[in-house]
Amino acid sequence: MALTGYQLQYKRRMKKALALRAKADRQARFLVARLATVLALGETAADHIGRINTLYGTNMSLRTDLVDGYRLAGTAAALNQVAGASLGGAPAAVFVNLPATSGDAMLPPDADLD
Repeated sequence: MALTGYQLQYKRRMKKALALRAKADRQARFLVARLATVLALGETAADHIGRINTLYGTNMSLRTDLVDGYRLAGTAAALNQVAGASLGGAPAAVFVNLPATSGDAMLPPDADLD
């Protein structure tokens, strides 16, 4: 049985939306990995500055306010926890068999969805 225009419109729009969601997920994973790496580098830098402070008797601050704020918020651990818990990805996408009760009337065009 052929799909109606309404059903085809749904499938086309949902396919586009799912692709956008997958792209956002890939970008989020990439950015989380980068931020976690950068925060680890900040901890390495703080360790080096602490050692230099000890060796030379100075009192240079170990971290910038930005990195310290992330550290105090537990951001690196929280990001890694979320990223690790979501390795399975998104739930399977199952297209709904829309009933053909719309009389084949498609919804009006939508710039965001089409």
